Amino acid sequence: MTTITLEFLQDLLKNDYPDVTIEDFEGAPGSKRGDNYTSMVYRITLKGVQKSFEGMEPWTGSIIYKCLPESILRREAFKSDELFCNEVAFYKKIWPKLSSFQDHWNLAHPFRSIPTCYLAQNDLVILKDLKEQGFVMPDRRQGLTIEQCYVVLKNLAQFHALSLAMKSYDPEGFHELLNVQDGISEVFFLVENENYYKSYYIEAARNAISMVEQELADCAEKKKYLDKFESFCSEDTFFQTMVEMVSPKEPLAVICHGDCWTNNFLFRYVNEDIAEMFIVDFQLARYASPTLDLAYIVYLCLDKQQRAAHMSSLIEYYTDVLHRRVTEMCDGVYGIDRNTFYDMITKEFRQCSRFGLGIALDMYPIMTCDSDEAPNLYQSKESEVTQTHEEVKPVWTSNANCRRKMTDIVVELVDAELL
Repeated sequence: MTTITLEFLQDLLKNDYPDVTIEDFEGAPGSKRGDNYTSMVYRITLKGVQKSFEGMEPWTGSIIYKCLPESILRREAFKSDELFCNEVAFYKKIWPKLSSFQDHWNLAHPFRSIPTCYLAQNDLVILKDLKEQGFVMPDRRQGLTIEQCYVVLKNLAQFHALSLAMKSYDPEGFHELLNVQDGISEVFFLVENENYYKSYYIEAARNAISMVEQELADCAEKKKYLDKFESFCSEDTFFQTMVEMVSPKEPLAVICHGDCWTNNFLFRYVNEDIAEMFIVDFQLARYASPTLDLAYIVYLCLDKQQRAAHMSSLIEYYTDVLHRRVTEMCDGVYGIDRNTFYDMITKEFRQCSRFGLGIALDMYPIMTCDSDEAPNLYQSKESEVTQTHEEVKPVWTSNANCRRKMTDIVVELVDAELL
């Protein structure tokens, strides 16, 4: 954070805090080890004075400062530079355009659940600190409650609706958001990345298969589940399958969040009820089926019992909010009625369910590991001098929660004939 000065901070926040004079600041890690993997996050605490009717009063505040990892190895392995370009494009171009389009319709309750961005450039994003306003992040190892999930789906549906409505009303303006020069683009699941990530996903798959095999040790149908899981994880087809699933499917393709796990949702409570939520971290934003985001939430943030009890109602609810919001803006999408809309979303969700499993190979260990099992993004460059790219491996853990979650999703997809 060597580029931070008092003058820089004063200029950065002058619009939001015109009566504040910043006198001091201090930076500290803004996330715990294991809570993020592709960037370093700092919380900068600010101190100063603010003009009031009584004169000058003490003032404190804070901002979130995201930058590239010090570790060159991790930056290369996880495409951090490309991810930053995506997030910069989102905050500088995508969100301002979608927000402006939304404002055109004078909606009673517009979607605003994205934090204020003060600065976005190649290696740096500075955001409003939502913690100041009482927002909290769910425990990554606990996942979402059903109440939280409904709130997430409501906001996600409203976000997705902006793409569908703008694409229908102003197709040229919308598709310009996807311009390869300064728009968003797929970062990970590209054909040209297959060899680059081959050893990474081979090991992730090997770890996952080992966990499922251990968990199903006493299951009479163990072979049926393992055979189908091993086939899905085949190094000859796995990556291509993921590439195919992230490819846009019209007419429902939208700008997706792309990384819908617990750590990217922040909630504010009033009297123990959710009053607001915000969605953060748009580094993996992609143009693809909205059901990729749904699969992420359903299979990574909910457990087996939650899915069994609420899956159909969650998809119904998401569809209702999505269709209603699109209709509020442009009388629907290509004349598709609500029931047809639901049938299309349900079909795409079934097709994209395997995407949830593919992501789980990497994410379940990340979500369930102890902090000391997670890589340290704040390590110095000097600490990696003896490492090579081949040594960057998936998070490894074999805790009971991870084994159970991995096995549950495999069994569910096989039993539903989706795998």
